[in-house]
Amino acid sequence: MRERPLPAAPGRARHRGGRAERIGAGLALGLCLLGCDRGSTPGAGKSPADAETPTPERASSRLEFDLLAFGRVLGTVAPCGCTTEPLGGLQYAFGFLNERTSEGAFAVLEPGSFLYPDPHGKEAPKTEAEWGQAHRRAQMLHNRFAALGPALVSGLGPNDVRGPSGLEALAKHPLPRVLANFTPKDEAHTTLASVPAHRIVSLDRDGVGLTLGVTAIVDPSLKEAAGLETLTAQGELTDAAGALREQIATMRKAGAQVTIALAHGERSFAEELARSVEGLDMVVVGVVEGLERQRVGSGMARLGDTYVIEPGEQLQTVTHVRLSIDRKGGTVPPASAWTVVPPASVLQEELERVRERIAKYRADPEADPAFIARLDEERVRLEAQIGGKVEGDAVVTFEQVKVTCRLPVDEPAKQSLDAYDAWIADSNKQLFAGVKPPAPAKGQAGYVGVEECDNCHSEAVEHWQTTRHFGAYKTLVDDNKQFDLSCVSCHVTGFREPGGSEVVENEGLQAVQCETCHGPGSIHADDPTTDNIRLHTTEETCLGCHNPEHSDTFQYEAYLRDVLGPGHGAPKRELLGDGPTGRELRAAGFAKAGGACDKM
Repeated sequence: MRERPLPAAPGRARHRGGRAERIGAGLALGLCLLGCDRGSTPGAGKSPADAETPTPERASSRLEFDLLAFGRVLGTVAPCGCTTEPLGGLQYAFGFLNERTSEGAFAVLEPGSFLYPDPHGKEAPKTEAEWGQAHRRAQMLHNRFAALGPALVSGLGPNDVRGPSGLEALAKHPLPRVLANFTPKDEAHTTLASVPAHRIVSLDRDGVGLTLGVTAIVDPSLKEAAGLETLTAQGELTDAAGALREQIATMRKAGAQVTIALAHGERSFAEELARSVEGLDMVVVGVVEGLERQRVGSGMARLGDTYVIEPGEQLQTVTHVRLSIDRKGGTVPPASAWTVVPPASVLQEELERVRERIAKYRADPEADPAFIARLDEERVRLEAQIGGKVEGDAVVTFEQVKVTCRLPVDEPAKQSLDAYDAWIADSNKQLFAGVKPPAPAKGQAGYVGVEECDNCHSEAVEHWQTTRHFGAYKTLVDDNKQFDLSCVSCHVTGFREPGGSEVVENEGLQAVQCETCHGPGSIHADDPTTDNIRLHTTEETCLGCHNPEHSDTFQYEAYLRDVLGPGHGAPKRELLGDGPTGRELRAAGFAKAGGACDKM
């Protein structure tokens, strides 16, 4: 493949082989939201002293361009905050973007299924009130991402039109979307006919340009795509590989130096495209399988001349690709000729590991000196590599970045999140005032609350007050989330059960009380026998809230060691014996994560 010269940067981004993007006041505002005072200084978001003194090496001889790829956002603006390492948060994702990019020299990619939650997932809206919150989150996401202007390229996924408004959501939340393998039935009257097959994104660094060609395809065999009635009613999804080949040729003809495909399908789909389609430089996996990979994605893989990248979903991880080009060369080598080097963060982790091993073996009088010497050589090599000079015509790094509270905060996103929490608190407090669950059927028990339990089980209640269950509702109140439909159900007792609690009407049933585990107790309170109450709590009951998404350190027996105690299953606590407790597991989880985050 021929090397592609670095052109002088054009002033506009284009799509469909050259039609100009409109760049007006919205773009100016979007760039300003990213930091109007940054100019084109590397490392924007750092202190002014740092920003004003870029290293001579980077300023004089190399040009750095950044690509940030997200997985499916699925209408998520922040994590629940209950895990030991909460990943996600719009304010942190954009804080990282602000810090690591230079104005005009970066692009942001998202593969679609951006607006709304997975309809088959735990966060799927079901009621009108839940859809109200989902629409508000979709608007927040749209506002912040749309401010990126032509630096953003969005795919189109099934979940973008799964809401009650269907295809109208695309018009209500307009983004620079692309979709290559869709054939409309009637171009004149079809909503999706106006979505271009690709976009040409022109980046600029110090007056030198890099041109990206970005397209998106949806796997026609994807289960979600097959059931997408609103899309198939207006046309059909066509062969992905054929459509991609056509778009690569068109994008190259339009001047694209780097071609990228957003593959809205599982990893096997993306890998097949990488193997079968020539001229594709990079493919982004759009649908990630498995809970851990949905959290953190997976590292870059190379298939032939194509790089396969897999970000995490729900803003939990972003894949940061940095392409460093030697200005003197004046050309962009094809992706097959790029030199891949580990990012500094990975090298630093490896260096710390080597240093720990050196310290360990030096403390061992029987350790082999030759082995220690080899470790020391590795330490020196890593130290030199971290601080060393970047060499090569085109050097690329691929970094999986966890989106956590340890990243900088983007103020516009934070303000939007604060406003969202205030809106939920105000609107749901009014909406659910006076709304109560149905009364228990005749002969069935209802909920009576912990004060009734205390009449006979004061020692058990006293022990309960030492557990985390006792403060479960307060954790929501402290962050003004006590009326959030995504949170409240696991922080009250008997939520929406007959005779139980609701969003607002939960007096006496706040926090995780006795009846969460033992079942509604009104009949037992009237007739205190052992055959009208649940004596033992199964692991299945706990998993209703202590699931992997919200309780990452949960182990049934370990958590029972905290729950059981004086007056509350003391004999069973003794049978459990020594072993880790839930508190200890959480403490270890926080330590591994580098400390606890404030609630979102």
